[in-house]
Amino acid sequence: MVSLLNDFVESDFFLIDGDSLFITCILNKTFKIGQTLHFFYLVEKFLHDFIQKEAKFVIVFFKDAEHLYINLPTLQVLRTTLIEHLENNTNVKIHTEFSNCLSTEWEKFLTEHYPFFLIVSEKGITAHQTEFLHIFILHALQRKINIVLPLGMESDVLRIYGFCASSKYTHKKYFAEICETLSLLQNLWPEGADIRSVVCAISCSVTLKLYEKMLLDAQDHENLNTDTENDSIQDLRKTPTLLEVADLCRMHCLSVIFLQQLPLFQRIKSRIITCVWNKILSPFLKMLKKSSVFILKQLKVRDDWKVDFAGLPDLTDAILWKNIAYYYEVEYPRGINLEMGDTLMQEYVRLWDIIVTLSESDSVGGAIPVRTTSRPFLAETDTLPTGTNTLLNVASLSTQRETGTSFKDAKGRREIQESHHFHHVFEKSLTGSRSASTMRRGAPSPQENATVQKRRTNQTNAETDIEENQERQRAKEEERWKNLFPNIVKEIRKNPNLGIELLEDFLQKCTDKSVKFKAEMGGVHTCYKLWLDNCLKPEAESKDINIIINLMKRIHIVHEKYSEQLQNTHRQNLAECLKDIGFGNLAYSLCPQVNRSNTENAISKYSVGMGAARFQLTYMGPFLFREERSDPDPRVHHFIPDTWQRELLDVVDNNESAVIVAPTSSGKTYASYYCMEKILRESNDGIVIYVAPTKALVNQVVRTVDDLFAKSHPHEEALCGIFTRDYRNDALNCRILVTVPQCLEILLLSPYQQRWMKRVRYVIFDEVHCLGGEIGAEVWEHLLVMIRCPFLALSATISNPDHLTEWLMLTKKYWQHVENSVENSGWSKCVSRGSKKQVEIKTKKASYRVRLVWHKERFNDVEKYVCSLKGEEFLIEHYHPCAALTVNHIKECGIPLDLGFSPRECILLYDAMVHIWPEWPRMQELEPEEFSCFKNKLVIKKADVKKYEEELKKEISCWVEKDSSKVNQLLSFLKPLTFDCSEDEKRKMFPHFVEKLKIMDRLPAIFFIFTIYGVEASALEIFRNLTKKQENHSGSNSTKQKSLDIDVLKAKKSQKKKNAVSSELDSGAEYQREVISKAEMKEINKYVESNAEISSDCSYADDTAVDDETLTELLNKLMEARQGYKLHDLLQRGIGFHHGSMEHTEREVVELLFRKNYVKVVVATSSLALGINMPCKSVVFTEDSCFLDALNFRQMSGRAGRRGEDLVGNVFFYGIPLPKVERLLRSNVPELKGQFPVNISFILRLMILVAKADDKEDAKAKAISALEHSLISFKKPKIKCIIKLYFIYALQFLFTEGYLNQECVPIGLSGLVSHLHYHEPANFVFVRLLVKGFFDKLCVPEKRYSPKKFSEDVMEKLVIVLANLFGRKYLPPCVEDHKRKSDSVVILDGLPQKCAKVIEAYNKGIQNNFVSFLLTISKLADLKKEHQLPLSEIGEECKDSQLVSHLMPGTESRTAVSPFACLSNVTDKNLFDINTLSDVMLRTIDVNVRNIPLFRLNKLDSTGRKYPLNAYLLDFYKHGSLYSLTGDNQMDEGDAYLMLKDFALIIQSISICISIHSISLRELCENEEDNVVLAFEQLSETFSKKLSTV
Repeated sequence: MVSLLNDFVESDFFLIDGDSLFITCILNKTFKIGQTLHFFYLVEKFLHDFIQKEAKFVIVFFKDAEHLYINLPTLQVLRTTLIEHLENNTNVKIHTEFSNCLSTEWEKFLTEHYPFFLIVSEKGITAHQTEFLHIFILHALQRKINIVLPLGMESDVLRIYGFCASSKYTHKKYFAEICETLSLLQNLWPEGADIRSVVCAISCSVTLKLYEKMLLDAQDHENLNTDTENDSIQDLRKTPTLLEVADLCRMHCLSVIFLQQLPLFQRIKSRIITCVWNKILSPFLKMLKKSSVFILKQLKVRDDWKVDFAGLPDLTDAILWKNIAYYYEVEYPRGINLEMGDTLMQEYVRLWDIIVTLSESDSVGGAIPVRTTSRPFLAETDTLPTGTNTLLNVASLSTQRETGTSFKDAKGRREIQESHHFHHVFEKSLTGSRSASTMRRGAPSPQENATVQKRRTNQTNAETDIEENQERQRAKEEERWKNLFPNIVKEIRKNPNLGIELLEDFLQKCTDKSVKFKAEMGGVHTCYKLWLDNCLKPEAESKDINIIINLMKRIHIVHEKYSEQLQNTHRQNLAECLKDIGFGNLAYSLCPQVNRSNTENAISKYSVGMGAARFQLTYMGPFLFREERSDPDPRVHHFIPDTWQRELLDVVDNNESAVIVAPTSSGKTYASYYCMEKILRESNDGIVIYVAPTKALVNQVVRTVDDLFAKSHPHEEALCGIFTRDYRNDALNCRILVTVPQCLEILLLSPYQQRWMKRVRYVIFDEVHCLGGEIGAEVWEHLLVMIRCPFLALSATISNPDHLTEWLMLTKKYWQHVENSVENSGWSKCVSRGSKKQVEIKTKKASYRVRLVWHKERFNDVEKYVCSLKGEEFLIEHYHPCAALTVNHIKECGIPLDLGFSPRECILLYDAMVHIWPEWPRMQELEPEEFSCFKNKLVIKKADVKKYEEELKKEISCWVEKDSSKVNQLLSFLKPLTFDCSEDEKRKMFPHFVEKLKIMDRLPAIFFIFTIYGVEASALEIFRNLTKKQENHSGSNSTKQKSLDIDVLKAKKSQKKKNAVSSELDSGAEYQREVISKAEMKEINKYVESNAEISSDCSYADDTAVDDETLTELLNKLMEARQGYKLHDLLQRGIGFHHGSMEHTEREVVELLFRKNYVKVVVATSSLALGINMPCKSVVFTEDSCFLDALNFRQMSGRAGRRGEDLVGNVFFYGIPLPKVERLLRSNVPELKGQFPVNISFILRLMILVAKADDKEDAKAKAISALEHSLISFKKPKIKCIIKLYFIYALQFLFTEGYLNQECVPIGLSGLVSHLHYHEPANFVFVRLLVKGFFDKLCVPEKRYSPKKFSEDVMEKLVIVLANLFGRKYLPPCVEDHKRKSDSVVILDGLPQKCAKVIEAYNKGIQNNFVSFLLTISKLADLKKEHQLPLSEIGEECKDSQLVSHLMPGTESRTAVSPFACLSNVTDKNLFDINTLSDVMLRTIDVNVRNIPLFRLNKLDSTGRKYPLNAYLLDFYKHGSLYSLTGDNQMDEGDAYLMLKDFALIIQSISICISIHSISLRELCENEEDNVVLAFEQLSETFSKKLSTV
């Protein structure tokens, strides 16, 4: 299941099929036919869940679908009533004007709106309706719309989950082929074509073409996956070959000719054939049938082709087709060779030749012979086809895994030493030249002040020496400038760009301000003279506007940075320049002595032709000054921090907490490293914890910390430690711990780590918006409310930081109260050994203040572009942010806060507004030259442009209120012009698009694709394009290279022979021959390298960025990785790829080379979205996906624009539909709302902490804070009350199960349960099975082995049990209906009966306990709302009478169930059914089914269908192939690997102790030879070994 509602729900436009909604509610198990009100409650509850979570959707009812209820009048009436109710009583948008999903009007609707998801059922009430829905689904998939099945959808507080079928390229390809082939056939058969021939020709040719492509793709996957076992490809070889499929098409073609040529009286004599098609042909046959449907629909909308439809009633004859197949399969091989006849033969050959032409394949053969293969197509017995649609099964690349290596031996230690240089280079790439010295100390101490005072007595002489040295340095730099200036002038006139680079280089190295001023004025004069010369050229030659840009840039710098050096003569010179280029108003404001009348004359021939303000906004946006401070901060050495950055430093100096919200690359992370430096400096035992959401980000932070502080840190103690779920190093013996949230929670709740936790001085939370994430959000919340020390919470994407800050301030007030009320607590006494000065620093109390630092301005502007193909040319159009808006969106949501404009985009918007409304009242006021912040202003700053942007936004909002039609015109005017083309063309031209970006100077770039196979395949295509280009350039070089390879091979063979001979010689001769051999091979290799050089225009690599030695070392390091060979050749041409299934070393090499600017092209999944330091010039989105939501878009596009290197960041949309682009841009940043914060395992962990802690008061304070200060209950007392009641009932359950005694002290196996807390409720079930002795009976060793060994049968049974408990992945119920024969195990067997009985007893205890909980909290429900429909709020006051009382006595208990569900005879007893609980419980009590730890033996959807479990764990254990999981088990490669790795960790955590003072299975058993312990150890070893080989 996937989350349908991500953080940016406004970017996700849903389309709900009305009939699927109708079916879902009708088939609900709790609904009884006739209870109409209950039905409407289910419908409104379904829709209300989407509306409550701010999802945008519309509902469509097709006209044709109504005919499917013609024999079901009860349902037909109810469907009609539903449509009328939704239209009249709710605000839900309903569409009923479309006939069906193949109508022209529907196609237009999809093009305009492009829904993100289509919610449609795969199961209808009747067989005809099911077929109708299947056509709808297939049509949606080809339109690149993701499908969600409504049966079985689940929800929690923030999200909705469902089974999703993502659109793939194959779906669209299928329909595109039909349309293209129809056009080709129309040219071949202009008029009068028989409909039977048309359908046969198109369906056969399209199916042959796609089938051949499918076989080739599958073969490519096999070739790419070098680790795939032979038996994992067996299914591919069992599928029909292309020649076999061609035979089947030939016989179908012949049957169509028979239909056309043979009269009915002759056909009725046909033999009766009882055979059926072999089930292996079912995907192909189904493809033919589907093709026929869409061919007929396409013909209906084509008015320009006259087709003879008379043959429609006799379109196909299945028995005749089988009859022909029987003849060629059974009788023809026996020697029964019969003539076809001239007429039949002629027509058959003609039709087949057409099919071959349309299929564009030379591999299918001619018309004769009809049968060329021998595989049987017919079977004796009638069996139902079980194959699934071939179009829906696209094989994917073998996954790559990240392996962790434990270095415990001497060899391992040597390997660590060898990798030290690699890590050092990697660290430097993260921080550049920075080190610990870049951070100066904070406020000086009194002792430091005394030292300073003492030094001042000797300052006079020192100052004199300094002044003399400065004078000598000034003289040297003046002399250097005099010598360099003529060359710079000459270079600027020859090549302005190169000359300006030389000038900039001098200015960067020069330290004297007066010399820099002279250089800037020299640059102004040179650019001015160059412009004058440029303007005197013939008019045919366009003026180079870059000269004026550089001129104005120099004038801005002089005016802003050297105002003290500016003399009157300088001002006059600058004014003359400004006057001549047409900026007379600026000239007069700069120097009033300039003759103003002259400035108002007609535009001179040197003028740029526009006003000064317009010019600055249009051309100088990247160079405009920001409001920067000029006063240095003594705490920062290498740059002058902005005001908001100084506030961060103040926060750290004052030991305060802060929520920091700032755009990507704005510099917010600097405060984190300043905080680390401060703690390292102030004490010898203070600890800083850095919390990152992913392991990749953890590794990056560790490298950065090592580079910044390793040199200055004492070597006798560890500087930086790592603690992740699968790797731990120096976690408790370091000064800076970098970890993930789940592992910090383990430390925080460990009763044995209280003393260590009290050493923590700061906790830094990076990407804190994960607090609202789908997985692990409650863990972030636990950490924030339970830590006592100050914290820094960093994020770039939070829209309600004030709400978050207010909540965190409340928690800090609580801790302040605890600190003040608990005297002599362990916290205040915690002082380590050290000097007296250190004790004073360490016992200084932390502040309980929480500040909000919210910086909204991004350093670099980012501009967006949409790319389309027009023939062979790329059309790249600028995309104005306003083009993403709609009038309705502005009315409902306003203009998004983070929808910013660059200065150029402000001008474009103003001009568009003037164009749309020439009489616009504020036109003159907002004209750039007249705007108050721009008028007569020499240097327009970013802040001025921001004010202008806000005024334009306000004006758009005013337009919406006054005349929305003008806004519609404005937004349409701003939309870019795009052209549509086939997916084939986009994929084919993608490598050329990369070339285009190189020509445009838009590299380095990251190209985002959301599948691992897509990432690697795209990178390989780019590589192949470069190699092909080099081959074309080289000509005969390819032949030369082959000859060279042969010579090298011969030389190596010769060396082997010489080595064999040398082994027989004495040692001296052998040594001499070895030296000669090495020298010869060295010369050979040198010759090979010289002839294998890569041309610069056939590579994206920058050879100057990395020296040869470092590059060779990195590439050799790469080859140590499992699949490093895939990257080796790509990196040499400046191409890389990056995804989550790569090994750690592979990712680090790619990241390092990209940061060093050697690699210019990286194709990546979302692995580069979250926090990884990979800035680039451009970001390209190359394919649409359900994972491309606005949150991922913001994170990914944030990579564009390298601070200090790129003037503007660029975001390109390549092949992304415009409606999707619009929704990505206009969606607002998400609000953090919180989730239900506790479960039973967490409460048990709190009880263990309180019971076993040395500092009881500290433990109790943490537990109370976690229970009382949840974000979801902030300012919501009812939810806080529900959490307290949940806590009480959880204690009751833990007591009943034997995990707590009457004093709530943990007993029994509570330690093991808490150790497996991440897998609730499986942890409770596992321990219950362990206690009941189930595993003792299962784990019986083989008698003949010593030491004990367990059979494969025992191991497989153990895997089945564990797979039913942990790592559960459900398949949709429809999988049961489409089983296919496979060597893989797809559906997992259920648990053994004895095991199931134990779990049933567990569930019964849970149900008894938590049904009581639901009955209790039902008193908190809003009864008024419970008696109203969720959307329409229809409900009536209660009326009573004697008859009513008699008919409705209320004797049944219906306290905690919905009143509407009661209409279908639902009572409180139905609360015991976990599968229907969410449908019947009260909706206003804010409790979700997921909060109740029932273990579902059989998960059922709302109609009672079972969700089978995916047997991927058992399947992998049997064959050890990841490749098979991606095909047979329908899993994504990356997800499959991560889930397998997770399962391996679970087995390890059960069998051995991997956590801090946790209980392991071995510790529970007195006998070390216990069978259960040994069985788990054997399983752990075997499974890990299999996983290490994939």
